[in-house]
Amino acid sequence: MKHLVLSAILLLFGTAIIFSGCNKEEDPIPPVQTFTTGAGYISSDIALPFADSMLFGIHVKSNGTDKLVKFQVYANGTNVVDSTISTHDFTINIGSYKTFLDKEVWKFVSTDIAGNIDSDSITVTGNFGEINSFSGITLGAQNNTTAKGFVSFSNNAATTYTQDEAFNHQADIDMFCFYENAASVNLMALAAPGSNINGIFTGGTAPSEYTTKNVTYFTKTDLNATLFDLVTNDALIAASFDPDNKFKKAKLLTAGDVYAFKLASGKLGLLKVTNVTGVEDGSLEFSVKIQK
Repeated sequence: MKHLVLSAILLLFGTAIIFSGCNKEEDPIPPVQTFTTGAGYISSDIALPFADSMLFGIHVKSNGTDKLVKFQVYANGTNVVDSTISTHDFTINIGSYKTFLDKEVWKFVSTDIAGNIDSDSITVTGNFGEINSFSGITLGAQNNTTAKGFVSFSNNAATTYTQDEAFNHQADIDMFCFYENAASVNLMALAAPGSNINGIFTGGTAPSEYTTKNVTYFTKTDLNATLFDLVTNDALIAASFDPDNKFKKAKLLTAGDVYAFKLASGKLGLLKVTNVTGVEDGSLEFSVKIQK
């Protein structure tokens, strides 16, 4: 009896092995992606300055049996390349430029006809400078008796002053607000003490009486408010200031305008106008992103 039981156990065990062996599927063999190395190519995580060129070279080889049918590239989740192919061997170069985003994840995906996939990613970090962000800055025009009209961006802060207060901080004053619709049609505008704006402010504390007169240069940009809000570093700030088209005032300001500016200290910034009200007694509200 013991021999019969043992034989039955061995028979069941052997049958299990047989069935197990018959049901086991072979592990899928995916295609293999290889990045091109050498001068000019990016093959691993890297940090780059804004607008620097990027070149990825990818060689894809099938498992030898299943043809490659699709190659895709994603930049931060957005599909930028979607190629249908039919080959066992595939090589492609992908070129781009570093954007102003702090981090870009480039994902490369190869698929064969059997649905086997190989996927690799490279992270490109921005080699950018830090910025300070200030929102809700409100400056009053020359006849506004409630809102201060002068601002300083010294010491990593946005500090506003009245005309009299600003006179005692001449070396720090970067901008003032004024409204003009006479000989010059500037309407609501921004300028700095060194811009030679005369006949707007009166008295012994007027900017024309300063002994230290900072100059701030402005350039109108094509940026919109949404893009301004996305800025988290100085990449787009530096790229937006045009030294060949700089002016000592930003005039005819309206909500939604985005200006690049350069302070006397050399720092660059972006300015987004959020609200304009009134005339000589009106006010201007704006946000600023500026290099630390």
